[in-house]
Amino acid sequence: MLFSLQDVFLYIELFILAYTIKFFYDVIYLAYFSPLRMIPGPKHFALTKYFVSKKHTNGMRWKWLQYELFPEYGPVVRIAPQAVIIADPDMIKEILVIKDLPKNQKYDQLRTNLSIPTLLTTRDKTFHKKRRQIVAPAFSFKYLNSIEPLIHNCVKPLLIKFDEMVDQNQNIVNIYEMIHYCVLDITGETIFGGSFRFIETGNHPLPHKIFQELRRMIKLGMFPFLKPFIKQDPYILNFMTSLIKNRRQEDPERKDLLGMLLNASERSMSDIELHYQAIEFLIAGSDTSSFSSAMTMIKLIQNPDKLDTLFKEIDESFPEFNIDKLPSHDKLKQLPYLNAVINETLRLHPINYDIGPGRITIEDTIIGDYFFPKGTTLAVNAYRLHHSSKYWGDDVEEFVPERWLNPERIPKDCFLPFSAGTRNCIGQNFAMMVIRIIVATLIQKYKFEDILNQDMDIVHYLTPSLKTKQYNVKIYSRN
Repeated sequence: MLFSLQDVFLYIELFILAYTIKFFYDVIYLAYFSPLRMIPGPKHFALTKYFVSKKHTNGMRWKWLQYELFPEYGPVVRIAPQAVIIADPDMIKEILVIKDLPKNQKYDQLRTNLSIPTLLTTRDKTFHKKRRQIVAPAFSFKYLNSIEPLIHNCVKPLLIKFDEMVDQNQNIVNIYEMIHYCVLDITGETIFGGSFRFIETGNHPLPHKIFQELRRMIKLGMFPFLKPFIKQDPYILNFMTSLIKNRRQEDPERKDLLGMLLNASERSMSDIELHYQAIEFLIAGSDTSSFSSAMTMIKLIQNPDKLDTLFKEIDESFPEFNIDKLPSHDKLKQLPYLNAVINETLRLHPINYDIGPGRITIEDTIIGDYFFPKGTTLAVNAYRLHHSSKYWGDDVEEFVPERWLNPERIPKDCFLPFSAGTRNCIGQNFAMMVIRIIVATLIQKYKFEDILNQDMDIVHYLTPSLKTKQYNVKIYSRN
């Protein structure tokens, strides 16, 4: 039996009508009849996720979340038809650790290439476990001890650069940018087999390209329908392709993260998977470690009394500064005030200012006093947890490293600088090592003086950064 053209149009119209009815039914149900209706939040946000997504386009959504939304609605807030953001430590622990809920669909859109899963973006627990086993040796204490000289070799050019500037009476330096370049060099040397030499060569397009890629990934995560119109810049892929090609030709047996990925590509990882996993480590690793290192230095320079206290601790532990023998990490990690300073910086300036790790309920679930239907995204708000006076006291917004010297002052389950559970940051020990070495070396070698009234606005796309990419300080030699 043949259908007439009129019949075809009728069926199309019926299909569109049914789809429209279903669409509006879902919107109305989720907004006004779903169990989530009992959770506080802006009423119009329950209609569509568009409102919360749109606020992220300029990287400043975090301010609205942390200083408008949560103060008004409390620690559990509905921000979209099927999304809730949470700043309660007991509920967060249940989400990340006890129940270990899987990541939500947003991570599918965060992939540099939407068809290639990586350690960060995969939602498959089995895949994540296997991939983590492949790369875990590159973040082991044994490997980290072996690469300490390589980190030192990347810090030395920074010292030489600063010495040159001081000798030429160029005492104002952009400490934020210089530390970013140093961490990129460390990432290249320790993970990919060779320093990128940013400190020595000056300006380089890679940091800006990384920032652009972070913005692109976030836009796709919010508006996946824009994929055909937001093309990936081929620069980073070409950069990584060239680096991998050179490694295979020149030093295929080198034992570092790239070497482990290359070995895995011979067995269980395709070349395209290798490329995108390497790009993820380049983007995520360098951006987060550099931000944390730079903010630690900035907080110390803004608080000269804390800087003096830390200098005394470091100077007593390493009486003589020697550029050929920088402070050892084995000793640095034992220094209580240094670790207190870093922890306090990570509390005030975590690597997630915005909506944190998104998990999804795979069945109807009760967490705390709340019922969450199957398919609800539960996002963790570590920033609010770190800045809550309920847990940290009235001095919560102040830079007080001394609080970490008294363990009884630290609230349980309220400090999540590297997330928690099976999906915690695999590179946290590497990050802490880099921060300790950079901060201790700079403080022992130089005196710093703050320049007041600088723009400290933070933008957050996938990771946070200073909006201006600049923080200038005055620098002088201690010798």
